[in-house]
Amino acid sequence: MPPLAADPFALLGTRLDGKYDVHSVIAEGGFGVVYRAIHRTLQKPVAIKVLKTPPSLPETHRKAFIDKFVFEARTIARLEHPGIVRVLDFGGGLLPAGGAAPWIVLEWIDGDTLDAVLDARRDHTGRPPAEALALLRPVFEALAVAHDEGVAHRDLKPANIMLARSRDRIDPKLLDFGIAKAMELDETVASGQTATQSELRAFTLAYASPEQIGGTRSGPWTDVHALALLLVEVLTDRAPFHGEDNTALTVDVLSTKRPTPAKFGLDVGPWEPVLARALALRPTERFQHARDLLRALEATVPASASWDALTTAPVLGSRPPIERTTTLQPVQQPAVARSSRTPVVAVALVAATLSFVALYLVGSSPPPTVTAPSHSPAAVAPVAAPAVAPVAPPTLAPIVATLAAVDAGTPPRRPVARPVVRPVVVARPRVHEHLPVE
Repeated sequence: MPPLAADPFALLGTRLDGKYDVHSVIAEGGFGVVYRAIHRTLQKPVAIKVLKTPPSLPETHRKAFIDKFVFEARTIARLEHPGIVRVLDFGGGLLPAGGAAPWIVLEWIDGDTLDAVLDARRDHTGRPPAEALALLRPVFEALAVAHDEGVAHRDLKPANIMLARSRDRIDPKLLDFGIAKAMELDETVASGQTATQSELRAFTLAYASPEQIGGTRSGPWTDVHALALLLVEVLTDRAPFHGEDNTALTVDVLSTKRPTPAKFGLDVGPWEPVLARALALRPTERFQHARDLLRALEATVPASASWDALTTAPVLGSRPPIERTTTLQPVQQPAVARSSRTPVVAVALVAATLSFVALYLVGSSPPPTVTAPSHSPAAVAPVAAPAVAPVAPPTLAPIVATLAAVDAGTPPRRPVARPVVRPVVVARPRVHEHLPVE
């Protein structure tokens, strides 16, 4: 874990808003700093995220940036689900040590990230399908609630899933909806248009979708792609995209050979076509809602999975070197039609001119008020599946044991390479990291 900044807002030892005693810095990223604090009256720990405006952001965009932070806080606060970290409070204005910045108070979670658990299991042979689905089902259900409310996460990855522990059980919770976006009523993947309103787009390249790299419209279908990547990683204990640098990762994300379990030699039977659909290059060919993907998986849970012994070499067990969300100098992004070029051409263009596109800020007007669209789950195409024996209720005991192993020692961390960014403006952009609460 990289060294943290030395309290950039000078909040340590102060009392924020007359009720939060700030004790320590937890994480810092391009969008904010997260502190651990204690509620003065309730004597309960909380996490406080203070917005940090990127220095590279033009002054004309700062108000829109802050307005979006407030808008996002209100949007996520209405998401009521045990699998989503709760927003407890919000504030702004002057800070105790001077200066001003908006902040969000979040529930404090004791546990480890899914990222840490996957690191601890490096070079293992994965988990059975039923166990993998049992672990991730709360994440699927939480995202389904968000999609029902017109919200897409857009940066789903193991580091943004906390495995909260309570006695002998674990409860996955989604973190960091800070770059989520509430969808407009007319936002559909079929429109083929690039968003033109004020919006922040950020993602982690190792878990990116093709549309995020291309800068085209993202939404629930983007989360579906990320959910499938997560499931593949939990099934195989291998990173779906494992390029050695940003260019290699980008080419991997856009490859026509999608990272289904079969790519790693794992036979998951009827799940293979389901995951292939969820990982389709074209967003229109995927499931359009987290609930649709979950239903397709639940309808065809394999009784077991088998490995091809020739494809379990440790080299495939390595995790990607870059897993941080990186932000880029905002640029004006005009509305364009979706390209009709083949993925092969896209790979060549990206490899030549684009290592990583991370943040788009388009326009300067604040986000509009959103009325959540109604959702009717899309019909799932039937997947031919052999008859399987009833699957016994999965147990999370192996995962609890892994968490105990994580506590016993610090798992090795992945090396982090400095990202290379496309020269989209005359001045070279400054790069900022956006880290989750860990």
